[in-house]
Amino acid sequence: MTRADRLPQRGFSLIVVLLMLVIAMVLGIGAAQVSLVGERSARNDRDTEVAFQAAEAALVDAERDVLGPNSSAAQRLCLFSGSDISAFVPRCGGAGIHQGLCAPAEAGDKPAWMTADFAADSTASVVYGTFTGQAYAAGDGAADARAGTLPARAPRYIVEAVRNLGGWQSGLLQNASARNASHLFRVTAIGFGMQEDTQVVLQTNLYKAGASPGCPS
Repeated sequence: MTRADRLPQRGFSLIVVLLMLVIAMVLGIGAAQVSLVGERSARNDRDTEVAFQAAEAALVDAERDVLGPNSSAAQRLCLFSGSDISAFVPRCGGAGIHQGLCAPAEAGDKPAWMTADFAADSTASVVYGTFTGQAYAAGDGAADARAGTLPARAPRYIVEAVRNLGGWQSGLLQNASARNASHLFRVTAIGFGMQEDTQVVLQTNLYKAGASPGCPS
């Protein structure tokens, strides 16, 4: 075999090697993209879990605020009475001890939790611990070294008075015009992830059977 006969074979080998390099590069890029997507998904899951835990903590804080026991000097247990909701403010616009207390929405209006302001400086919602004296570690009040593992800011909640039409007893239904109408307290809490735009909203209804100790019955 002459040298001229071997040249085409060398050229074909070069093409094969180049194709293999291209395939390897494509596979490498694909693997890198899969890895990045997986990392981003894991980060988002962790962020959502942080927000969920914060929202749950806010529900517990609100339950302590409404039902007690609450030994904080800022407690307002006497404001929560199923038969007297005069402390609750339309559109949650209260201040001081009325902060975050939302009067029932008018017929045809959106419920208060859909329109309430949960901004950091809002007086229409309550930041965790305001009336219970509890503390919640969040990025807005932590050193930079720890802020990355904490929620961007502390969770908040509102308490909305809701007419109790069915009570908690089987077969008991209140008349819509009953003078002894009672109310439930619907709590809506929002928690934030490590990124403030990651948010989880949780809701629960609280029933207070009677006045707290030391409060007018």
